[in-house]
Amino acid sequence: MKKITLFLLTISLACMAQERPQATAVVMTPELTRVVIDTLSKALITNYVFTDKALVMSKYLKGQLAKGAYRAIKDPQQFAARISADLQTACPDLHMGFHFDPRLAQMGAPPPMRAPNPHQDSLRNADMAERNFAFTASEILPGNVGYVKFNGFMDVSPAAKETVTAAFRFVRHTKALIIDLRENHGGSPEMVKQVASYFFADKTRVNDIIVPNKRDTAKGWTDPTATDGLILRMPVYVLTSSNTVSAAEDLAYAMQATKRGTIAGEKTAGGSHPVGPVFLGHGFVAGIPFAHTYNIHTGTEWEGTGVIPDIALKGDASLDDVTLALFPNSWAANQHKAVDRPVDAQAVQAYLGTYEGGLKFYVKEGALYCENPERGNQVFKLRYISPGFFQLDENVQIKFGQQQGSASGMQFYWSNGNISFKPKIQ
Repeated sequence: MKKITLFLLTISLACMAQERPQATAVVMTPELTRVVIDTLSKALITNYVFTDKALVMSKYLKGQLAKGAYRAIKDPQQFAARISADLQTACPDLHMGFHFDPRLAQMGAPPPMRAPNPHQDSLRNADMAERNFAFTASEILPGNVGYVKFNGFMDVSPAAKETVTAAFRFVRHTKALIIDLRENHGGSPEMVKQVASYFFADKTRVNDIIVPNKRDTAKGWTDPTATDGLILRMPVYVLTSSNTVSAAEDLAYAMQATKRGTIAGEKTAGGSHPVGPVFLGHGFVAGIPFAHTYNIHTGTEWEGTGVIPDIALKGDASLDDVTLALFPNSWAANQHKAVDRPVDAQAVQAYLGTYEGGLKFYVKEGALYCENPERGNQVFKLRYISPGFFQLDENVQIKFGQQQGSASGMQFYWSNGNISFKPKIQ
């Protein structure tokens, strides 16, 4: 099967013959307009993923031509923009594209493709490496929640795989993981499978890619052997926005359909069709979707509908708001709930005294304080979260009145997710 790209393809002149003609001025004439529309119509019927919809687009374009809708357009860029809009009117498809490139204008026939150039490939790989293969964050949030953000799916290469593995290895001990795809516009489906493979201990079927005209199907399987032994088992939350599209939707849909991840955010853009270039001559190139995805778990795909989130959030929600919504009882959420609030000395009487480590709790001027010898006798004013539950400092929340065996005391909840117990000694 031909290599599949899920994002809207931008034609790279590096893929063409190195001997390129000079750009030629093109003026749209009635004859050229008719030729281009006729050529595009044939290309759609031959290549578009759904023949019935290709016929609809072809009929619409020819109908517009017959009405004289393009007669006044002389500039090829304006013509390309109008044709693109008409294609979307006839049959909305986020991956369908139609472009004019003046550098191709002298080529009446499709340009010859050059042989692979190791130097060009090396430059391309270096460019991807400089962008860290689209990974922008791998960190641990309060409450031991992992957070990984990447804005594209680069081609799978040894260097790309090393970067992906490192990003996920850093968060492997967290209690939950957030994957942020809100600014991810897609890329390689092979990288989608690579990323998904870190979350399944067993080989798992995710999204297939079907090419109807060739009666060909590329079955999408995760591969646990491709993760350098790293399998992540914690709960996963995938953040999406209305800008999340294509391969990013592929991952989100796969995680949701297999019940391996919870989708949080906005409905995604709804573009699932892989696309390839068709050169039409006279400087025009069509990006025509030639395949569609299919998920055996749902029996459908996300084209036109988007991936529907399990938890609705604003696409531009801050990370603090995201963690509060996803983990309402987490350390971070409780930290946000903490407020300065006067205490009733009688109500907190049972909490007062000395605890293991020499921590001394007392009331002064209506507030609860702790003198902590473990931090150089520093005094902290406690902030109220709920009855018996307080923020002690930037690292610890405490809950009084807890039991461990026969001892009574307080529970320490640490920002890294750990829990410890300190008995009351007097």
